[in-house]
Amino acid sequence: MADRPGHGRHDGQVTVIERGASLSRTAGAAGLGACAGALTEYLLDPNLGRTRRARVRDKAVHGVHRSRGWLGVLARDFTNRSRGAVAEIRYRFVGRNVDDRVLSERVRAELGRHVSHPHAVEVHVAGGRVTLAGHVLEREDRRARRAVARIPGVKDVEASWTAHHDAEGVIQLQGGGRPRERVPEIFQQCWSPTARFLAGAAAAATWAMSGRLPGPFAWMVRAGCAVLGARAATNLPLKRLSGIGAGRRAVDIEDAISVAAPAEDVWPLLSDYSVFAKCMPDVLEVRRSDDGRRSHWVISGPAGVPIGFEAAETSREEGREISWRTTEGRLIAHTGTLRLTPEGADHCRIEVRLAYNPVVGAVGHAMATLLGADPARKLQQDLMRLKSLIETGKPLAGAVSGEDRRS
Repeated sequence: MADRPGHGRHDGQVTVIERGASLSRTAGAAGLGACAGALTEYLLDPNLGRTRRARVRDKAVHGVHRSRGWLGVLARDFTNRSRGAVAEIRYRFVGRNVDDRVLSERVRAELGRHVSHPHAVEVHVAGGRVTLAGHVLEREDRRARRAVARIPGVKDVEASWTAHHDAEGVIQLQGGGRPRERVPEIFQQCWSPTARFLAGAAAAATWAMSGRLPGPFAWMVRAGCAVLGARAATNLPLKRLSGIGAGRRAVDIEDAISVAAPAEDVWPLLSDYSVFAKCMPDVLEVRRSDDGRRSHWVISGPAGVPIGFEAAETSREEGREISWRTTEGRLIAHTGTLRLTPEGADHCRIEVRLAYNPVVGAVGHAMATLLGADPARKLQQDLMRLKSLIETGKPLAGAVSGEDRRS
């Protein structure tokens, strides 16, 4: 029987698709083999393999301990929140039969979320009927009365207080108070362990089900799941994750070290920024302005490319603390604080806190860490070099300072 028209063309297309799939599987297997070989060579190196294996083992043990601790925190948080949810439901349904004293406390607590000066309001409760006296701002009047009327146990609300257009001339309404409104947890900067777990689980489940959607919609859903998963894993707001709108604070780093030297001898070195070029390899040059409040830094960036930026002191407490921040328009904006604390007659403690916004925010920080350029580890190493310079007069053995590299 003759072949149907177009049948041979269809078989050819199937053959091409099968060959493409076979090549993809072969390439994937080759890539996995290359990764496995590189990992084996890394761990079984004759000279450094033992150290690397020990480091991997220590990291794994540390990860297990942190996971156990986080699971314990999650279990306690989930238990407490479950009890709170049950108490909230019970409060809404059976909380109407309460005495006037308890109802008065409920009203005062609710007023704190809706008026900026709750102490200027007097609350009187009699038989479930609430009378509100005192002073309140006009823009808060209606919202506060409606909130009090929704409280379980309140039968009626009589607002006999005086509503003012502004606080001018009213002693009771002076001060910078503001209502403490409830904010849904999803809009808060810091999520609870339960919220992070539920958000991560929802992102994973949605990702798994997105395969049933058409191609473009599936990729959009997966992108949203990736963002939600990163938000849940890092517990950082989206602006700090992306670096967009985070100002100078996307990543926080801090470390401290004790130095065997009196604080009065260490402070002149720290307050003169040129010491950092002597002990920190990435600092190539530091020049201070005539007034000493501004400084120009040249550091070694990616691939050794020099990067310059201007920093200005925001506060200085002689002998104790210096704070600074980069000037506007810099690629990597940051702020920092260096604090010196005496520890006895001949010891002191140097503490450094940095908040910076790299390219792509915390995502860029994570990528730099994976590529071996961990800023937190560099800060730790720089403090060790500074300690050696202060105590012995020279950096750690084998360390190349920024001045030596520049020369």
